[in-house]
Amino acid sequence: MGFQVEVMGMLKQELTNRMKQLQERLITSEYDAYIITAEEDIWYYTNITYKPEERPFFIIVVPNHTPTLLVPKLEESHVHKRIIDYNIVSYWEFPSSEGSNWYDKLNQLIQGYSRIGIESNVRADVYHLMQAKELVLAQLVEAQRKVKSVYEIEKIRMSAKVCDEAMEDIFNTIYRGASVLEPFTLSKKVQTNLIKTKQFDPITTSLLTAVWNAPASAMPHSIPELGDRFGDGPNVAMAYYRINGYSAECERTFFLGQPTKDDVEMFQHMQNARNRALSMVRAGVRAADIDAEARAYFDQHGLLNRLLHRTGHGVGLRNHEGPYIAEGSNEILEENMVITIEPGIYIEGVGGYRHSDTIRVTKDGYELLTTFPIDLVDMTITKSNRLAKLKGKFMQKYLKL
Repeated sequence: MGFQVEVMGMLKQELTNRMKQLQERLITSEYDAYIITAEEDIWYYTNITYKPEERPFFIIVVPNHTPTLLVPKLEESHVHKRIIDYNIVSYWEFPSSEGSNWYDKLNQLIQGYSRIGIESNVRADVYHLMQAKELVLAQLVEAQRKVKSVYEIEKIRMSAKVCDEAMEDIFNTIYRGASVLEPFTLSKKVQTNLIKTKQFDPITTSLLTAVWNAPASAMPHSIPELGDRFGDGPNVAMAYYRINGYSAECERTFFLGQPTKDDVEMFQHMQNARNRALSMVRAGVRAADIDAEARAYFDQHGLLNRLLHRTGHGVGLRNHEGPYIAEGSNEILEENMVITIEPGIYIEGVGGYRHSDTIRVTKDGYELLTTFPIDLVDMTITKSNRLAKLKGKFMQKYLKL
């Protein structure tokens, strides 16, 4: 009981600090009020889990005042289970009769303010119905979310640890001839463990454990046929998780037989580009310069035409968020940003070569939050995994794969 009280106390302090920081930014940016409506952003400030469906939610934030939460009547009793203080205003339904719609209520709440900011991820149809003297699209929440607190780092660290454990499970159960379906089933084990340890929020948790087989691994955002089989490789394994609101990812390229000479060469080029990019990571460095470092290596070895994506991206409440480690980015890395580094090489008809790690930016460098092995020797699986093979054969027969 005492532990739970302590945890809730830490969460309350975290949410209080986040709201206070935002209110201070409103003063600096000269906004009289600020509107937040995206589901993740509202969760970031309140820890309320919900699914908005077609009914929008809003936080109206004003400097030095208690924020106001505007919600559908359906959710009013739910949001009363508050952690930090906010005023609650409800609207009837979507849609409602005149005077009872969400926009009627919202426009009443903001009519006394002159210059109002609104987070730029607002839906266009929602933005269109707002009435204000001056309504400015801004990204104050996005900017705040990029730099993680100590509390957030620890939550991401936990997710990263689960990613490492899942990657080990993949390596302990994969075998030549396994179907693509089989690694997907490992997500159930992760979920069960979270439930057993009372660390599972079904609304803010998503779990993807998967392996893309060669040559489909050359198309990283494709979906292989579930009945496809794993051969030598290059196969790309991924643990791509959001656990109780906080994300992490780990990806590894591995082989189920001795890699060919070409495989060894491409794998090493991928590792070299990764190391070049990592050598640049620290606070004060331009994200675009990190991407340029990896691209320069690929260019030196005639591999630019084998690239399909940027060098990395931010991680936080989502698996993909700012800052983006890309040539078009104007971001400057700051201490306690969390990013991935994942330069990849893709050869049609052969496969992909990519490792990805979740990384905390430090003042003078970086900290790897996912630490699963990366070397080619470790990525060459020679054990038979016989028990997994027996289970897999039964699954294949039962599902007629």
